[in-house]
Amino acid sequence: MSYLFIAFILLSIIVMGKRSLTFLFGLGINVVLILVLVILIADGFDPIITTVVISIFVLVIAIYLSVENYDTANTAFKTSLIIMLLILGITFLVQYYANFQGMWIENQEELEGFSLQLGISFPEIAIAIIVINSLGVISETSVAISSGLNEIIDNKPDLTDSEIFNDGFSVGNKILITQINTMLLNFFASTFTLIYLMHSLKFTNSEFINDKLLVAEILTTLVCIIGVIFTVPITSYFTVNNHKKRA
Repeated sequence: MSYLFIAFILLSIIVMGKRSLTFLFGLGINVVLILVLVILIADGFDPIITTVVISIFVLVIAIYLSVENYDTANTAFKTSLIIMLLILGITFLVQYYANFQGMWIENQEELEGFSLQLGISFPEIAIAIIVINSLGVISETSVAISSGLNEIIDNKPDLTDSEIFNDGFSVGNKILITQINTMLLNFFASTFTLIYLMHSLKFTNSEFINDKLLVAEILTTLVCIIGVIFTVPITSYFTVNNHKKRA
């Protein structure tokens, strides 16, 4: 693993040049922040509040250290913050009705003999996981759309607000296709072994679609996809507003 890590650092420096230092610095801080989040929750801090606070710091670092254009960074941050809160609300509803938290039946062997009286709320942990899981994809999508729109505006400053908004959807649709495909492929990659095992054990259709681990992965992916879709109109709206202020 150490060799791959070194190769990752060297390739980042070769490809990105000086910007790689900022990228690696921000990446390191965000890794530390996620570890701090786990520790704080384990020490008894409220999972939801702690996740929201840490997520804001993660977004600030991920966006402002990677985007040079201040307007693009501001738009991406505001959009990502709104989408994060939207995902938080959706996940509360999904968790209430689906009740997909806790340990799965697949974990029973390795957990045998351990106490599960951890003093934490598993539903809140499940919500926190989905929120953290969505941060990267929503911030990346918002930055990509905002950057594309700002370049269009710079090249065609006489565009009307409605034309800019429509261009936002045009740029966003192309990015959405890639992002959704990426999330679906990640889903199948993370559940490939589970699906293979369930098929080999001749699970019925009912057992298959009600497996707790599989349902959790499906819901996580769907919530993130919904968040990414909402990123398009919200980013376009903020970009139009920025254009009005500069006009």
